Amino acid sequence: MNRKVFGIVVLMGIAAALLSTPSCARDQELVGLTLQPSGGFTFEGFGAQGQFTAYGSYIHPPETKDLSGKVVWTINIGNFGTVSATGLVTYTRTDGCGSGEVVATFYSNPKNPSSGTLFTSSAPVKGAKDGTAPCL
Repeated sequence: MNRKVFGIVVLMGIAAALLSTPSCARDQELVGLTLQPSGGFTFEGFGAQGQFTAYGSYIHPPETKDLSGKVVWTINIGNFGTVSATGLVTYTRTDGCGSGEVVATFYSNPKNPSSGTLFTSSAPVKGAKDGTAPCL
C-alpha cells in the first residue's frame, strides 16, 4: 500500500513540475512587424483599392502571424484616401497625384500604450486622379 501512495505522490510531483515549467508558446515575444506588399501600391483612379497585410515576427518559438486586425492603420498624407481597420486602402483623391506611406502601428499593451512596446512598419502608396496620368 505504501508503494502505491509513494508512486501517486511522485507522479503528482512530476505533473506539478511540468505544469509550472514556462512554455515557449505562452511566452512568445514579438520582435518585428512588416507590411505586404512591401513595395506598396500605385492607385490609378478614384476608388481604386489595395489590401495591405501586417505580419508580426515572433520568437519562442519562431513564428509569423497575421496582425492586420490588431494594428492601427494610418496614411501619412492628407486627402489621399482611407484605410480600413484591416488594411484596405481606397484612393479618394480627386485633384491630381499624391504619394505617401501607409503605416501600421502595433502596441504590445493597447490599454496602456506608454507602458508597452511599440512596433511600426510602412509601405509606399502613390495615386493619380485617373488612369491616364500616372504619378512620378
